[in-house]
Amino acid sequence: MRASTDAGLLMLRLVVLLVMAFHGTQKLFGWWDGGGLDHAERFFAGQGFRPPRLMALVASVTECVGALLVGLGALTAVGVAMLTGVLANVVALHARNGLDHRRHGCELELTILAGVVAIGLAGPGDWSLDRWLGTPGPPWLGLAAVVLGAVGGLFVVSTRSRDRGPVPTP
Repeated sequence: MRASTDAGLLMLRLVVLLVMAFHGTQKLFGWWDGGGLDHAERFFAGQGFRPPRLMALVASVTECVGALLVGLGALTAVGVAMLTGVLANVVALHARNGLDHRRHGCELELTILAGVVAIGLAGPGDWSLDRWLGTPGPPWLGLAAVVLGAVGGLFVVSTRSRDRGPVPTP
């Protein structure tokens, strides 16, 4: 790849790392005034996810680990599948509110999902641990990770109890 493309992919991977690790650690540890697992459990319960504590734990760990893998470009396809699953779930949850974040819409989540999908389809770039260790995988692996993550995330959101209220921000 050209250096400018690698630099662009690195920048995108680092922003995904920052944003997703931020959200994951808010839920997992309560960092950044996030409320921790107790707050996340209440949010997940209110959205119909069962069992809510386990779902909050799985979501927060998935966000943290997936963010780290994508950010480092290490086992990128695994990280892409993890983050695609979480974000597909969240986009599906917020989509009924439209795009506007002021109405609990999905604009931020959809934007991050697009970035994760782009990383999955383009690969991590030459400035990644996958390239340096010689483990980027076959070219179709990124697409498979995106599809697997999307199917998993949509499956999880389909299992929740339905409600009709707006989706608050966790």
